[in-house]
Amino acid sequence: MLARFLGALLGSALALGVAGADDGAPVQPAQPPNLVKQANSPLSNILQFRLGDTYLPHFEDVDGRGNTLTLAVTMPLPPNRLLPRPQLSLLTLPTAVTTPDGTTGLGDLRFVDIVVLKAGPKGIWGVGPSFVFPTATEDTTGQAKWQLGPAAAIAFFPGRWLFGALAQNPISFAGERARKDANALFLQPFVTYQFRGGWFVRSQPQMAFNWKSGRQIVPLDLGAGRVFDLGRQHVNLFVEPFWNFLTDGPGTPTYGVAIGAALLFPDFWREVAPEFSSDSGSPPRTEK
Repeated sequence: MLARFLGALLGSALALGVAGADDGAPVQPAQPPNLVKQANSPLSNILQFRLGDTYLPHFEDVDGRGNTLTLAVTMPLPPNRLLPRPQLSLLTLPTAVTTPDGTTGLGDLRFVDIVVLKAGPKGIWGVGPSFVFPTATEDTTGQAKWQLGPAAAIAFFPGRWLFGALAQNPISFAGERARKDANALFLQPFVTYQFRGGWFVRSQPQMAFNWKSGRQIVPLDLGAGRVFDLGRQHVNLFVEPFWNFLTDGPGTPTYGVAIGAALLFPDFWREVAPEFSSDSGSPPRTEK
């Protein structure tokens, strides 16, 4: 149902662009390159509410299908809000995880907070903590472990490109004793190239390297989408198929497709708390 809804929204975005080209009517203004970059960065300097759905039609040596519906919020914190430096935070909650056996439940809440150590006209990087909270309601939808570990992010944004990586390595320190300890590196390289009219192509594979078992999940993916306006609201829509060419053994999805939508609020701090609206640590907004 969600996939159909997001697909319809993406189709509407395509129709808006095509209609404007066909009948000579003015099309929507092209989004500034910086907004397209912010929309496609795992950690963003603008407030975003993200809704994503990942459909998994096939698993390694296991019958059944899977699906994960995720809600995420990027909440940038300007300098002196909590620390002397700007912070880029990402809160992710799998609200409905369906496993191949048909079980559906809440997943584990994840939170990463990056303190920006260096920000320049063409790049930014920082470090911080990564947390995992055992909020899952079913044994198969979470790890049942409290986890804490390091995180780091780096990004470059020359011209119409955005590329970089987000790395997290949460390590379990408490939780259900009967469950396996957790210690894994989650690496998310990302690259985006933007076209006119807010269109873009992107790749953001979600890699996982389990230090306990020595197994890994390494996907290949390529997606496309558009940043556009619905009235006064900035919206990001994308579709991104993927294939796991290295898997973690039985029960690992072999391929799937991710569909996402996000509401973007680039002026949040300026409107809500002007005294904290410093753009320190932000990519420049001079590109047109």
